[in-house]
Amino acid sequence: EREREERLGLSLGSAMARQALRELLRALQRYTPENQDFRKHVLSEFRRNADLKDKQEIRRTIALAKDYTFLITNVNEHLDLLLDCNISTDRASRQRETVKKIARRVGLRTSYEDDVD
Repeated sequence: EREREERLGLSLGSAMARQALRELLRALQRYTPENQDFRKHVLSEFRRNADLKDKQEIRRTIALAKDYTFLITNVNEHLDLLLDCNISTDRASRQRETVKKIARRVGLRTSYEDDVD
């Protein structure tokens, strides 16, 4: 019975780790799609820690991934708010950037000259 509980705990930990990894990779893809080196680093860290057995260390690693996802998301949302509120920003170029972000999010490209992969 105890062994079953330990396996269940480890399986729950691995499910939480997969969810945290997916959320982090989505945030990285959404906000820094050109930075593939950091994405590779994140994947290698998760693979390196795949064999962890210590529950505290597993929780710490998952919490770190969630915190970093939260940081990436909120810093970029804050930047968007700052740019939206800045009167001196050229509205046409800001709108163009917004259209490009939306197009990238759904897997498309715009016809703007500077929208190159």
